Amino acid sequence: MPESPERPQPERETMTIPKLAERVGRSRTLIHRLATNPAEGWPDPVFKPGSSRPQYDVAWFDTYWAERQAGIRQGRRTDLEDPEE
Repeated sequence: MPESPERPQPERETMTIPKLAERVGRSRTLIHRLATNPAEGWPDPVFKPGSSRPQYDVAWFDTYWAERQAGIRQGRRTDLEDPEE
């Protein structure tokens, strides 16, 4: 039997900035700075009823954080490199 189109989608897991910071072992300040910087491309936050704290999708954040960490190279200047390398 096909599923009814009126069936609500399962709710995605969301977390506040302090919980996301705890999840990756970084400061709330860093995560907040990333979330509020338009160049980082964060999605609009979700607000639960009765709360004023923004929450973000955990699956999206995990993917974003993995890509961000993969792009960081410690101990080497990247601003002097040729972009075509």
